[in-house]
Amino acid sequence: MLNLRIGHGYDIHRFNLESANNGANNRDIITNNSDKNNKLFIETEQKTKSKPLYLGGILIENHCGTIAHSDGDVVLHSLTDALLGAAGLDDIGTLFPDNIESTKNISSILMLQKAYSMVQNEGYCIINIDITIITQSPKIKIYKNKMLFAISKALNIAQSCINIKGKTKEGVDSVGRGEAVECFSVCLINKF
Repeated sequence: MLNLRIGHGYDIHRFNLESANNGANNRDIITNNSDKNNKLFIETEQKTKSKPLYLGGILIENHCGTIAHSDGDVVLHSLTDALLGAAGLDDIGTLFPDNIESTKNISSILMLQKAYSMVQNEGYCIINIDITIITQSPKIKIYKNKMLFAISKALNIAQSCINIKGKTKEGVDSVGRGEAVECFSVCLINKF
């Protein structure tokens, strides 16, 4: 007998544009110093540390990160909520609160794996996952295969069970202006 359940997840994060666009605040500080033998050397100190951008479990290089308590991976956050919702469990914010030190900069892969372990403990397995990532930049198409691999590996399921689509907002709202990234995820689970 089939015991199918559907879950839906959503997440949005602002990009850390202030850090990325404010050149004066984002440059390294270069200092000339000398050691005990009066040999001149140069020290560099990074003035600000911008969080890197993670989407779908992979690092997106050369793009500003998001403003988030965890690593800010909106794709994995929405998928985690979809899985938890399908099984009737607490949401991601309840399981991984954003006001405690132990979840600061936590990997979204770890959150997803913990959530799926809870779903499996309820007797469910994943049938399929459908993910829609909405952002003006970066273009999802270039990263899609790496995301499929990362998610399938994290959940130990076949890549053929996962679909990822990239969309834009055509300049509409904060996502369309390139200020944020959002993601919708839907999953189907079944009792095993």
